[in-house]
Amino acid sequence: MRRIYLAGAVLLPIGVASLAFAGMKEDLASCTAARGRASAEACTRVMNSGRLPDEQRYIGHFDRGMAYHHAGEYMRAWVDYNEAIKLHPFARGYHARAFIKQDLGAYDGALADTGRAIALAPSDWYGFYCRALILRDRGDNDGAMADLDRAHELAPEEKRPKLMRAQILADAGHVDAARDIINKVIAQGSNDSAGFYARAAVAFKEGRLDAASDDLARVLELGQDVGAAHILLGRVREARGDTKGAGKHYRQALAEPDTALDWRPARRLARDRLAALEGGAAGADDGK
Repeated sequence: MRRIYLAGAVLLPIGVASLAFAGMKEDLASCTAARGRASAEACTRVMNSGRLPDEQRYIGHFDRGMAYHHAGEYMRAWVDYNEAIKLHPFARGYHARAFIKQDLGAYDGALADTGRAIALAPSDWYGFYCRALILRDRGDNDGAMADLDRAHELAPEEKRPKLMRAQILADAGHVDAARDIINKVIAQGSNDSAGFYARAAVAFKEGRLDAASDDLARVLELGQDVGAAHILLGRVREARGDTKGAGKHYRQALAEPDTALDWRPARRLARDRLAALEGGAAGADDGK
């Protein structure tokens, strides 16, 4: 059995039967990369080929939904997620649809979907982490902290719930406690860029622009969470009075899929700042 890693809101594996048949390898690779409109079209060709097993069609819809999501075509993504869930109710499908609803500001619906995902997979830390992301975006930090506690109980080795906790502490002004958590994560020696991004975000909140820039350079070097890093670099450039450089970073960010801790609210901020800096609607570039 082959493992396909699905791009998008979060990179997670789903096992599927081998689909590496002649002439379809490139489309399959593009589809599962889920990076935008070209990937969505590749998914459509795979699904229309007649060679995708019926029991795997839900994955085709899921991958295409991810691709549309990254292209900023939210309603098309929603339709595909609905079809994927209809064919095969599964936790990752509900997570993905929850993030679409979050992007559209439908927080009640997003939280309902994360609740359905948790009911399907109550021992999966990721479900509680997803709900915490949405609760934080909605402004319910207490609820987010409670879910992060549960995620940590289920998977104490996972770093992202710890880093999200640090971000919430920093939001509340507890920057020393936040930085302590982040530095412990970084000290574990992983090349995961999430720790450097989180520390840069805390440094930016403190007005330590050079420290933030140094950590963001490390994020870009590692090649993970690149979109969120460009958004924060844009904010650093703005703080230094370089509006042209800030706009360049915002536009580059909106062209990158991402899985960073605060990618969704950060992306909205990038669109708003571009509109303010350039006097136009930046949303059309989202995810393309």
